[in-house]
Parts: sequence; C-alpha cells; structure tokens
Amino acid sequence: MFFNRRVPLFIRESYYYDSKAAILWGIFWGLSLAFFPVIARKIGATSFQIALLTSAPFLGSLFTLYWSRLSNKTGKMKFLLRVKILARATIFLMVLAINPWIFIAVVFLNALFEQAGSPAYTGIMKEIYPDSFRGRAMGYVASEQALSAIFACYVGGVLLDRMSYRYIFPLAAVIGIYSLAHFRKIKTQTKNKTRNSKPQGFLPSEAINVFRKDRSFFYYSLIFFIFGFGCLLAMPLYPIFLVDILHISNSLMGILASLSSLFWMISYIFWGRYIDKRGAINSLIISFLLASLIPLFYAISFNLWFIILASSISGFIIGSELVRISYIAKITKDEDVQTYQGIDFSLMGIRGATAPFLGVGLMNLVGIRTALLISFMVTLAAFFLMQWFRTHSSLFLNRRLKEVS
Repeated sequence: MFFNRRVPLFIRESYYYDSKAAILWGIFWGLSLAFFPVIARKIGATSFQIALLTSAPFLGSLFTLYWSRLSNKTGKMKFLLRVKILARATIFLMVLAINPWIFIAVVFLNALFEQAGSPAYTGIMKEIYPDSFRGRAMGYVASEQALSAIFACYVGGVLLDRMSYRYIFPLAAVIGIYSLAHFRKIKTQTKNKTRNSKPQGFLPSEAINVFRKDRSFFYYSLIFFIFGFGCLLAMPLYPIFLVDILHISNSLMGILASLSSLFWMISYIFWGRYIDKRGAINSLIISFLLASLIPLFYAISFNLWFIILASSISGFIIGSELVRISYIAKITKDEDVQTYQGIDFSLMGIRGATAPFLGVGLMNLVGIRTALLISFMVTLAAFFLMQWFRTHSSLFLNRRLKEVS
C-alpha cells in the first residue's frame, strides 16, 4: 500500500490487497502471538510445556503434504481462507485458558490451522507475483506488516501489564480475521483445482521420489534441516531465560518485540531486493551466519544489552524467510510448487517435534547457557555447509531449471 509507485501496474491491485491484509495481520501478531511464550511461562508453564508450545507451529507442519493436496482440490484461495479463519477463531478460546495446559492447547490448535494454509499461500504468491519481482513485492508487503507490528507490540506489552491476556488475545483475533476480508479480494485463477492429479503419498514415500529426481533440493533440504534444528534447540530456552533469569516485564517484552519488528520491517525491504539481485543461496548464507549469533548472545548475556542485539538480529533475519518461498517457487513447475512446499514444511514439522524437547533436555543436563552454545555451534555448522552447497549445487540446479522451463 505504501509502495504502490514502486510496484508494476499489472500486479498493483494484488499488492494493494495483500498489503492491507498484512498490516492488519501485523496488529494481530503484535497483540497476541508475540507474547505467547512469555505469558505461558509467567502463568506457570514448565520447561516441557514451553518446549511443547514452541513445537506447536512445527507439529502442524507435519500435515502439510495433506493440506497441499487438499488445497489443490479445493482451490488455493478458498482453502486458505477457511483454515485461516478457523485458526484465528480458536484464539477466542483464550477466555477459558486459566492454566498452562489449556493455554498450550489453544496455541496448538491455532498453529495447526495456520500452518495448513502455508502451501496454498506459496501457490498464491507464485501466481500473483512474477519471478523477477516476487522478492521485492513480498518484501514491501512484509515491511508494512512489520511497521504495524512495531506499534502493536508496544501497545500489547502495556495492555498485558494492566489487563488479562484472556481478553487481549481474543480481541487481537478479531483483527486477524478481519485481515482476511482484504486478502480474499486478490484475484486468483480457479483452474488450479486438480482434476487428474497423480497419487501422492506422505513422507517418506513422496519425499524420497522428489529427492531422487532433484538432488539439489535434497541437499538444500538436508542443510536447512540442520540449520532449523539448531535454531529450535534454543527457541524454548529464550522465554525461560527472559522470565527466570532476567525477570522481564510484559512492557519490556513489548519493547523488545517492537525493536525486533523494526528490524523485521527493514529486513523485508533488504531481503526482497537482495534475493532478486544475488539469489536465494547467497541470501541463506548471510542469514545462517546472523542467526547463529542469537543463541550465542543469549549464552553470554548477563543484562539486556546482548538481548537487544539478539532481538535486532532475530527481526532482521525474519525477512530471509522470503528466500525459502522464492527458492522453491523458482526451482519447481507450477503443478509441483505446493508439493515441494509441503515436503519443506513436513521436514520443519519433524525437527519441530524433536529439537525443542532436546533443547530443554540439554538445559536440564548441562545448564541453559551451555545448551545455548550447543545451538550456536549447530547453526554455525549449517552456515559452512550452505557455503559448500553454493559451490557444488550449480549442476543440479541448472538441470532442474531446464526441466522447469
């Protein structure tokens, strides 16, 4: 919406509705999702329950191959709207979340249905934005989303110090549902409902077939799995560190989330342009290196200064999420993009179902700071592996691009 003049005329209408929906989603996120882990810890969630909460979005990813086929049959836009409305409506149940288990159950349901729309969303982005401008267009949209999140996080932190989350979170859900009223106005083709689709299985059968045909995607997925696993080792430890060691308030958490959102906004503008100019692999290399610093800064932190640096970096690398969408959209045929995205998200679900619990186990075994250093070493290893991939993947990628064209 704010970048209309920078967007080509033939995609400006889609961009306009996409950005309006994103601005409202940023408000929804800043008033609710940004505070889920910290609030859970403050109401008495154990380290295991924090790990379960952390894994919730990723456990939902395990069903992505099923969601991919179902969205192909139903129609991308129709399916996405249904599951996203259902996901955000579940947050109304927060009025009943009087203990950690109910709280986590609501978060799990929300994450399950939010993830269900991911393959359809990738397919819509591939359809409405051309390859040559997709990174920038999505970057503009996401930066507007982050701008609204900056203010929403600050307001959310202040409100949560004065009012119960049981009322703030359902109010945010109303805004989240309203955002879909704008997204549904994006014009998409309806012909993508599959009529004679080939039968496809779940992991491992379908993934094995794809990996055999596309070795580049296999190596990419393996390295990204290592990176994501390293990040998830530390993810449940962050709210525990903030609440138990630094004794952070909701207002201060809101300020940190606003700071992260500021760099989130900057990052999408940067990454959108960088992806279009330098490519996905170079973008991943930089984001892997920066991401490895987050657990390192937590591990050596005894006050807020390193946490501020970590929050800034975490916001800045969020924009690199565009890389995954852009990379998969580029290397696949139109009819395969949701299958590839489904495999990618299913692998995310596998690591999300294991790494957070291993991270908590390491914390209990060797201490929270040592566990964070282990996370740092794993993500740093993925950085070096991605550099290897850059120098060895050209042959595989060129073959795949010839097939796509």
